[in-house]
Order: sequence, then structure tokens, then C-alpha cells
Amino acid sequence: MGRKLSEDLCWRVVYLYNDGFSEHKIASILYISQSVISKILQNFHHWGCVTNPFKELPGCRKLFNSEEMVILKQLVQEKVDWYLDELVYEMERMTEKRASIAVFQILWNYT
Repeated sequence: MGRKLSEDLCWRVVYLYNDGFSEHKIASILYISQSVISKILQNFHHWGCVTNPFKELPGCRKLFNSEEMVILKQLVQEKVDWYLDELVYEMERMTEKRASIAVFQILWNYT
């Protein structure tokens, strides 16, 4: 896998393209492959910047969306005497998403 290009170099690609240079010509000027130039320009046309702002967001991937978190909150409030494994089973039944007890222990600390 190659090294990641600096943001300055990516912007240089966009500037050259806007000045009328072809992707092939930019590749020869900057010594970058034409496929990388295409990807940079795709990102620019799609996001308005040279990098995808949503790629590699910090933190872990979210298992439940906001609606499912409301369901979980209601379950916890209504079933205060349930064990975690019972909550896990009920959430799995209601949302059709499988989560471990460890995930619920983490969520429990935030509610």
C-alpha cells in the first residue's frame, strides 16, 4: 500500500485540473498515477474538499441508531428488574440486531 498524499498535493491536483490540465498531464507533472488523480477529483466533486470527511471517523462504529436507543431506554425504564441477558434478548428480538452483553454494559454506563 502506498503512502497517503498530503492535502496540499491533493489541492494542487484540483488547481491544475481547474486551470485546464488533463488528468494525464497532471499525472505526468506531479508524478502521481492517473487513478489517484481521478480519486482526488471524485472526492472534490462529491464533497467539495479533497478528502472524504466521513472516512475514518474517530470512535467505534455505532450499533444502534437513535430510534433503537429510545427503545433501549424505554426497556431499561420499564423493566428495571431484568438481567442484562434478558435486555439483550429483547433488544435482539425488537431490532433484529445482535449485541453482546458487554455492549449493553457500556451503554448502561451512558444512560
